[in-house]
Amino acid sequence: MRKLLMVSHAFPPTGGSGVQRSVKFAKYLGDFGWTPVVWASDCANGLPMDASLEADITTGVRVVRKGDSPRIPRMGRTLRGVTNARNLGGLGRAAARFVTAVDWRLKAYREARAFPDDCAAWARASVNPALELIETESVDAIYSTYSPVSNHTLAMALKHTTGLPWVADFRDLWTDDPRYQASSPTRKDEARHLEQQIIEAADVVVAVTPMQRDILASRMSGCDSKFVTITNGFDPDDFVDIDSEAHADRFVLAHVGRLDAARTKPAIFEALASLAKRLGEQRARFVLRIVGHCNGETRAKLEATGLAVEVVGYVSHAEAIAEMTRANALLALLPTGHNAESIICGKLFEYLATGKPILVVGPTGGECERIVRECDAGISTEFSSEAIVDAIRKLIIEWVSRKPMAGCDPSFLRPYSRITTTGQLADVLDRLVPGQNELEDERELEVAGV
Repeated sequence: MRKLLMVSHAFPPTGGSGVQRSVKFAKYLGDFGWTPVVWASDCANGLPMDASLEADITTGVRVVRKGDSPRIPRMGRTLRGVTNARNLGGLGRAAARFVTAVDWRLKAYREARAFPDDCAAWARASVNPALELIETESVDAIYSTYSPVSNHTLAMALKHTTGLPWVADFRDLWTDDPRYQASSPTRKDEARHLEQQIIEAADVVVAVTPMQRDILASRMSGCDSKFVTITNGFDPDDFVDIDSEAHADRFVLAHVGRLDAARTKPAIFEALASLAKRLGEQRARFVLRIVGHCNGETRAKLEATGLAVEVVGYVSHAEAIAEMTRANALLALLPTGHNAESIICGKLFEYLATGKPILVVGPTGGECERIVRECDAGISTEFSSEAIVDAIRKLIIEWVSRKPMAGCDPSFLRPYSRITTTGQLADVLDRLVPGQNELEDERELEVAGV
């Protein structure tokens, strides 16, 4: 068994959609000849907790946690509070200038220390103890996952020191993502430069969609083989003994996952308001169910459409799967903007595994649309009010006629099983670090003169 150091700042019991890719890889890598050793943080601020995911940390997976380093001294926060407009008036002119100058320097110091993200201090403090762990565990290769970027910066430092092969996994694009925002042109240039360093230093760069793989590969000409695609997926174990009986007395369209301004364009609210009018008295039988975080502004706009809206909030991953299977249809809203067509939302694969019809609202010609069409799993439409209304009405009409639209057939699911995708990662690692069997095969070929 070869050993893989997995750098993942967030790891169960920390929850959230991004954690699942790493924990599922860790769960199944042992089946492919690799023992994971996970380097994580003991506290992922801002992320939910989901203790149910700890069931995926199988025997033999060692998780080592490093606490975050102290942040900016409390004095910095106090002075920044003093410099607001209300308090400055009570200070003398010289004192106000002094406090403002200190505030500016503290802000610059904080931003510098926090580059590329809030986990930068954790990454810096992790280098030496992670190097010790690599030595004591006889680690053979390194894997890191974005986001946060600090996972990659830590892995890059370990790579430069040890020379071990390194796989940099991009769960999302960074500076090429439509949701990316830099605080200044200078900071964007710094981010692009660091991203280029990461891409060039890694032995293999993994993307989650073919389009994103091509975008990353365009950053290094002549190195196409260095870039591979390993999609997200679903874990068959998560669907064992799950009640998939859908609601019979009402049509529930469920959106499972975070719902915020980036995914709710005006066309969505316009479409739902138009649908409410068309349904008339029957609209009471239609429910939009939001399972996950939904900010107050978005919730108010949804409720103002006149349709019944249920906001469940964040739930454990196991309960999220149950919510999917109980729905009559599943909604996936994608962001818009530059490269938005390259995105496949992670939950899409679990949506497929439920066998329920999926409604994808996103860019035309996008990766999500391709997957849904290839799997004959539902409907895909652009951000057009009329098109969205027509798609939802089609789902409802077929449900009312007792011939609900079918979702993905199980025969299409195998490529998207977490077992299959972990095998793909293991293949990448095997090419970087041949195992005993591979080495014996190579020797036999050499002896045979092949």
